[in-house]
Amino acid sequence: MLHGRAARLRGASGDGGVTCYAGVVSAAVAPLLHGPHRSARVVAVTRYAVHLATGERELPALAVVTRDAIRLPNAFVLPFSSVERPLDTLRGQPAGLGAGGIAIGAVRFEPGASWTPPRVQDVPSRPDPARVRQAAALLDIRAHPLPPPLVARLAGLRHALHTDDASEVRRAARALVGLGPGLTPSGDDILCGALLASRAWGGPLGALSDAVADAARRTPLLSAALLRHAVRGECVAQAREFLRALGGDGPLDAALDDLLAVGHHSGGDLARGVLAVGQDRAPGTTRGSSGRPCR
Repeated sequence: MLHGRAARLRGASGDGGVTCYAGVVSAAVAPLLHGPHRSARVVAVTRYAVHLATGERELPALAVVTRDAIRLPNAFVLPFSSVERPLDTLRGQPAGLGAGGIAIGAVRFEPGASWTPPRVQDVPSRPDPARVRQAAALLDIRAHPLPPPLVARLAGLRHALHTDDASEVRRAARALVGLGPGLTPSGDDILCGALLASRAWGGPLGALSDAVADAARRTPLLSAALLRHAVRGECVAQAREFLRALGGDGPLDAALDDLLAVGHHSGGDLARGVLAVGQDRAPGTTRGSSGRPCR
């Protein structure tokens, strides 16, 4: 919660009273800033981020975020914090993309550099069975509990992954799309985790990708965009480090805690999706709950 009066955004003044800021843009969404100026739409605003609908099928959303925000794979990162200059002052403003930048109201953001979002393609090729079991046990203790409908759908996904039947995986995954409240429903976060793990460890990426192909019609735009990034293996750094730790690269306990700190429930749900695939890919693992119901 923001205490006190929100500070007005201040930057270098340009022509026509436009305030300009430099930032760093994710290489994954940098093409959106090319070409002529075109309209975009503000779909969500917090003190940390402004989320824009781009109208592009492959890159449907772009996030303008403060430096203390979670760095999403579609983020344009600003050099100041949400305390210094909260972004919720931009709520309700018209927006546009192109001509080398982003315009929101009387503010323009231009990239001074780019950054490469983390990808899971460089994690160890196989998860370690003992670490998968340890992570599942820790997750049951530390993560926010899932509501019963999601527990049942997650169990259905784990069963489908175990059968290795593409049609079953596709059906079970589609049942999770858009399930749960918020900008990134728990069902979608679980699927992001499963997609990332499948990309890293050789799971049923094709069936899972097919299941989320029409996500833009079934779930909030931000969540649909993050699913598309997950299909390509792009994610927040905390998710990649968790996958690396499951493969034996780095401390597992710290990696899980860092992931659980992502959002209210998103980190735990990402971990559940990763472990659903990890429990199937790592030989000798037992299938724990990794999703206790609410009491």
